[in-house]
Amino acid sequence: MSSAVTVREVMTREFLGVSEGDDLLETVELLLAEGTDCAVVLRGRDPVGALNERDVLSVLVGDTDPDTATVGDVMSDGVVRIASDASLAAAAGAMAREDAGWLLAVEDGPVGVVSAYDVVAASTIAPDANGIPTATADSATYDTQGICETCGTLASDLVNVNGQSVCANCRST
Repeated sequence: MSSAVTVREVMTREFLGVSEGDDLLETVELLLAEGTDCAVVLRGRDPVGALNERDVLSVLVGDTDPDTATVGDVMSDGVVRIASDASLAAAAGAMAREDAGWLLAVEDGPVGVVSAYDVVAASTIAPDANGIPTATADSATYDTQGICETCGTLASDLVNVNGQSVCANCRST
């Protein structure tokens, strides 16, 4: 993984930001319309949490009434952040350490998100002498690092289980 490539170069600058008081069902409709699996919960410009698919699914089996629920009722507290000028290796390390599938890129405030997919995709591409991204020679070989097909996290110890690349956590459950 090239240490010269930064989070800023591969992050998605557009992300879905919602408030704690937003109606949960309307927010789920927005997630579906935008084709994204998570939203950053903001209090002003300060990220205070995240709403992802698991949070929404927990409403179906919990005691919360979906018709009256707000984002704040079901969101996950806290957001894993990384400086936008950090290296991709640092981003991969933070994802593994925090068991996160994405990170919020920050400067003075939130500026984008970088996903495990972004990190993996960018790690197989290197600029040529003209600065044009090309696949590296190593990209033709397979590694055990990648995204777990069960939980979606970046893992360094994937194993093929029933045709899927699965991390150690998912293999043990």
